[in-house]
Amino acid sequence: MNGPSPYPPIRARTARLVMLLTVVVLTTLGILLMTDFIFRVGFTSPRLIFLILFGILFTLVTTGSAHAFWGFWVRRTRGLKSRIVRASEEVPDTNVTHAGRTALVFPVYNEDPQRVFAGIEAVFEDLNLVDPNHDVDIYILSDSTNPDNWVKEEMAWVQLCRQVEGFGRIFYRRRAKNVNRKAGNIADFCTKWGGDYAYMITMDADSIVSGKAILQLIGMMDRRPTAGLIQTAPRLFGGQSFFARVQQFAARFYGPIFLAGLDWWQGAAGNYWGHNAIIRLAPFTDYCDLPDLPGKEPFGGKILSHDFVEAALMVKAGWEVLLAYDIEDSWEEGPPSLIDHAKRDRRWMQGNLQHTWLLFARRIHSCNWVHLLMGIAGYLSSCIWFCFLMLSLWIAWLDKSSRVTLFPVDGFVGAQLHLDVRTHGLIIFLYTICLLFSPKVLAIIDLILCQRLREFGGLIRALMSSFIETLFFTLIAPILMLFHTKFFFWLIVGRSVSWSTQNRESTGTSWGEAARTHGGQTVFGAVFILISLWLDPQLFWWMIPINAGLVLSIPLSVWSSSEKLGRWFASLGFFRTPESFQPAKVLTEIEPDIHNFDTLRFIFPEADHSGITAAIVDPYVNALHVTLLKQPTVSEAGQASDDKGDRLMTQGPKALTREETLETLSDPDLMQQLHRRVWSRSSGKHTGWWRYHVEMYRTSEWMKKRSWIAPNTARSGSGPR
Repeated sequence: MNGPSPYPPIRARTARLVMLLTVVVLTTLGILLMTDFIFRVGFTSPRLIFLILFGILFTLVTTGSAHAFWGFWVRRTRGLKSRIVRASEEVPDTNVTHAGRTALVFPVYNEDPQRVFAGIEAVFEDLNLVDPNHDVDIYILSDSTNPDNWVKEEMAWVQLCRQVEGFGRIFYRRRAKNVNRKAGNIADFCTKWGGDYAYMITMDADSIVSGKAILQLIGMMDRRPTAGLIQTAPRLFGGQSFFARVQQFAARFYGPIFLAGLDWWQGAAGNYWGHNAIIRLAPFTDYCDLPDLPGKEPFGGKILSHDFVEAALMVKAGWEVLLAYDIEDSWEEGPPSLIDHAKRDRRWMQGNLQHTWLLFARRIHSCNWVHLLMGIAGYLSSCIWFCFLMLSLWIAWLDKSSRVTLFPVDGFVGAQLHLDVRTHGLIIFLYTICLLFSPKVLAIIDLILCQRLREFGGLIRALMSSFIETLFFTLIAPILMLFHTKFFFWLIVGRSVSWSTQNRESTGTSWGEAARTHGGQTVFGAVFILISLWLDPQLFWWMIPINAGLVLSIPLSVWSSSEKLGRWFASLGFFRTPESFQPAKVLTEIEPDIHNFDTLRFIFPEADHSGITAAIVDPYVNALHVTLLKQPTVSEAGQASDDKGDRLMTQGPKALTREETLETLSDPDLMQQLHRRVWSRSSGKHTGWWRYHVEMYRTSEWMKKRSWIAPNTARSGSGPR
């Protein structure tokens, strides 16, 4: 296997070979046991299909176990000492030439501006605290299509720059056309401003990286001129619901050994997860331009999950893609509920299944090919599992309807070990359970040896948390299986996903929403119970974990989204993580700063149309908004603009559709004209909406609320410019 590696080539190839052999040996043993078992009870065509599906699913199980085992081995024997790129190298090497400036890039799409800008403020201030002379600039790249969010983002940007003296260091740009989603947003930045920077640190709207981690990443890049991309392993934080807390605990508790195992075999042909990573801009711009896939969406067209592909293109061009999994201060937020998790999975599923085309691309490094394959298999496994269960029912029905009593024969294992059929099946079950639960056992041992269990609440609470987490994910696994199977069917019939904002706030799932979403799953589980009972009572008992999760899907979804339940478990010390045990300073700064960026509530409280109302009435907001706009094209001017303006003045913001509101906000001449009209007494009659808000603006009480524009100062006068 060719390609760059942070290890000597022989060591890299050896690691991959050992990993492959481990998976093959563990999988082969399981398949041989199952083959022999099927031979003993009667080999038929349905059972042959059953064996094939079992082999695929079992391979995925052994792959996870192999990652955990070798990750545990690496952490216990070699640690980080053999890794060339490691976070422990905090002291800059004076002999290393600094490549240039770094851009910290935040793509935003209809996110909550308060949370986004509070997070950016925390990151920027932490960076200033660590190194006041840093050369990092921040770019907020907006693709927001919500008119209110657009204006709120502009005002929040000004507020942020005033608070941290960030003018000239923090930049805001909104694209008029959302071409190719997030990948297009990043590509637009690279084209327009990438030449001014050596590195780019990509973030998500909810990403947080400490100042220390930013400087570590820059130092790693400077010391490793062959590195094109260094990916951190973001930790989950901030979740308050039971679902979010369980996810945070599981990722933090089991993650280290899996990440160590992944890094051990992939070497420098690693993967990119789309955020919380530093990228060398020159090769990224030169080699990572994404191609359009053959055909139309959902399987063709624009690549939805761009990150895996960009990593493969970077490695293909001869640059290293590395995993700095030992950087602690890199975080992101997770979905707060089971339904939000499923919505995100639907988008990820389409993006990963698109990668099927790339499995046939030439000169893709073997490691990147495996990454693409694992991403595809991760979602198809649910569909395969569903088929596996349906096939089990079919086989049980065939056995019942045939009315033929099978006489078990001695297979190879049975003859050698003198096992009856029941004991043989029990051995297969126990072998599978050992593979499934061995990563959990290794993770606990690893944390004990690292003396870090205190960060998870101590040994007893950590073990109890692990037990509850295992039980919970066992119950929701069949729910996710049905979600993924339904999503796959939708993709097959051509239903592509829309580009939607991820919900990060835990408002709780209502019983009505849960019933609409999980009602079909509940019915499916009930029918599954009745059929399994009718076919074979023994089959019913084997299916209890699956049936229980499906039948209880509605209450599970509601209860797990509850913040009250999450806080109750937290009060008992369960699902504790290092972030909750001793949170980093940058994380504690976010929540207190959120209210500082709720700028439009100081202007007009109407939630639906506060953005365009403020941008038309308020002189300051209007001036800022117009200044940030580009000049309109010819098609944006003329009679169409006059018509929108007249309707807006006479009927209020409700008279315009969202698209028309965006068009109005995009026209600087029209926005200036509308501002003059609402303030001009000679402009004729206009709706009470504008009279009310102009009068509201004039009041002295209103002017007191304007102190946010310039802290400790009050601007005198009001009216149009």
